[in-house]
Amino acid sequence: MHISDTHLGAIQYGIPEREYDFYDSFREGIQIAIEKDVDFIIHSGDLFDSARPSNRALRVVEESMLELQKHNIPVFAIAGDHDRPKVRDNPSHVLFDVFGLRFLGLENFQGTNFTKDGEEIFIGGVSNLKAFRREALKAEYDRASVEAKNHRISIFISHQAISPMFPPESSEAREEDLPVNFTYMAFGHVHQFIKKKYGTSIFAYAGSTEVKSTNEISGLARQGKGVNIIDTDGESTELERVILKSVRPQREISGTMDECFDQLDKIRKETNVKKPVISLHIRGKPNMEYLRKNIREYDEYFIMRQPIIEGDEESIEMAPSFEENIESIFNQYFGDEKKGNMALSIYRTIKDGKYSDEDILKICREGINDN
Repeated sequence: MHISDTHLGAIQYGIPEREYDFYDSFREGIQIAIEKDVDFIIHSGDLFDSARPSNRALRVVEESMLELQKHNIPVFAIAGDHDRPKVRDNPSHVLFDVFGLRFLGLENFQGTNFTKDGEEIFIGGVSNLKAFRREALKAEYDRASVEAKNHRISIFISHQAISPMFPPESSEAREEDLPVNFTYMAFGHVHQFIKKKYGTSIFAYAGSTEVKSTNEISGLARQGKGVNIIDTDGESTELERVILKSVRPQREISGTMDECFDQLDKIRKETNVKKPVISLHIRGKPNMEYLRKNIREYDEYFIMRQPIIEGDEESIEMAPSFEENIESIFNQYFGDEKKGNMALSIYRTIKDGKYSDEDILKICREGINDN
């Protein structure tokens, strides 16, 4: 099974329920692997949302690894840009090696073998390489091609954006740089499901297991969130996409206040396992007292984010508390979601006061370079 971008420990929009949603979808993915009786699991980066995950996030992984160990299912993983250590340290993944999690390739490509019915399957990967590390990526991909050459079945794991599937300025490698001689190439970093054939090889982004940002909401409705089940004999390879059922629905609604309420009335008639998260963009200048009163009536059916009022001059957000909407505050201040998330990551890393001024400067510089 190929799973990716689980971002355990993330708390989207500052909503407490959202942290547990990421755990739910991860656990469901683990159960799918057990039910499908897979030989092993590949995780292609961003297992955690942070290089210093919370104790809750660590405990969820521990419980899942113990469950997989009972069924003799090992895990092979690399680090993504989120869970790659920002300072010189081991990734959190190594805490679970005694339970069968094998971490591969923090700085360079690293391979290992998995034996199935007397045949050695080659599994190799390299963690996310960005900024100054990006120049080494092509050489690591070339090295992977060489090491996989003499294996009939081989799996490659990487956590990068590839052009022209994505704009060159936001990609770390080109399509022609991809390694060859691999049966299946398991990629992470991109949160949507993508599958491409290269001869007899399959290249795929498994996508994230939960919605991490609002720009994923349309994709959620179109293709859902899921995991990839791979079946190969070395001659042909098949990919089965399994959609996760525990993912919380999210909807963006735009219009006048009355139009938004009409849409909410239609949505609340739908049947969902979990309350949908609703993001409202209200046009015009609504009566704020009336708006607040009516929004509270939907608490039974939805998790309502603070509405954004799109007036004639500018958009404003109904005053949330800092902790409730910290992600939005950072993104609005920096005017860019990527920069805001980078700054938020640095803030969360250093806010506990454990670091010296020199350490903080180093963390900031590395965070800027990585982004």
